[in-house]
Amino acid sequence: MRPTWRVLGALLLWASLEWYGATSEVSWLFLLASWVFALLVISAGYALWNRRGLILSLTPHGSRPAEGSPASELPDGVLRTGPHPSPLFEGDALELEIGLSNTGAARGPAWVAGDVAGTPLRAATGLIPRGGWRSSRSLEGLRRGPIGASGWTVVTSDPLGFFQSRAHAGDAEVALVLPRFTSLAGRVRAREMESSVPSPRAGAGNELFGVREYHAGDSLRRIHWRSSARRGELVVREYEPPGVQSLAVYMDPSPRTPGVADQLARIAASEAWDCIREGGRVALWAPGLAAGQARDLWESLEWLARYPSDVGDDPPPEGTEAVIVTGTADERLVDALEAARRRGSRVRAWVVGDADLDVDAPVEHVGIEWPL
Repeated sequence: MRPTWRVLGALLLWASLEWYGATSEVSWLFLLASWVFALLVISAGYALWNRRGLILSLTPHGSRPAEGSPASELPDGVLRTGPHPSPLFEGDALELEIGLSNTGAARGPAWVAGDVAGTPLRAATGLIPRGGWRSSRSLEGLRRGPIGASGWTVVTSDPLGFFQSRAHAGDAEVALVLPRFTSLAGRVRAREMESSVPSPRAGAGNELFGVREYHAGDSLRRIHWRSSARRGELVVREYEPPGVQSLAVYMDPSPRTPGVADQLARIAASEAWDCIREGGRVALWAPGLAAGQARDLWESLEWLARYPSDVGDDPPPEGTEAVIVTGTADERLVDALEAARRRGSRVRAWVVGDADLDVDAPVEHVGIEWPL
């Protein structure tokens, strides 16, 4: 707690009253001076009490879909399994609730300030009821990725503003903005690509899909010792059951610009959506990054929202289909796709930009505009 400039004014007033009382022999000036000093003492005690028991909260309260957002097109059954209270996609508006939880009696005043997604936000209230206080703010046109809250401060005071207390809140992730996507199955070029390559062979129960955490009862023969040593915990190979469609998406590990990274994430999300809505499974991988595996659309979108992020060294996953989504001619992606083609997987590639990708597979070049 620290005093404000008003304390100096109050002390000067107190000293002046004491001096005039002593020189003029007017007794009631001494009483008035005592009241001023008592007011300072009471304000200091109230300010000390007021700063305790307040907890800052930043809570997503909902979202407003922008034009072309997948949130307005997804089936209700898919949306019900999504993030709570509602999924947040690129370009959508986030309704953020700024709150102060009160663990004691009503108090105040207080105000808060900080940044969310690079946007400065402020809110203030004169009274915080026992149940707490809330204020809503809207953040428009969000970019893909985590929404971080940083530099947040809770400031409390006494009603007359003689003293202030300042408490700093730690940085936190408020929400996650998912990449946009759409179905690519209806593209004429995509149909031509599919008809120009052989159909994938059905899984026979021994198709390696990826690795997962070891569970009691798993065969020791399925333990992937290299990945277990790297992660510091046991992981086992996971095989695809017969006939299940699986898609392996090989991503560019180092996109040239954030715009290219966003477009790569959108294309990969669209590929994942086409596979998952047909009952298939998706494995997402990039050289040097941790792999992601999912039957659920939201798990794939979360991985792509954070792409490129976590460092890892997982091997390329296998699937009945394999697709490269890249902006550069990374040889590791080419090798992974060639290995998939030799196993009999149906292969294709997306290139954002004009990189020359030397692969034995159909390649489609696109820009960073969306939709394609």
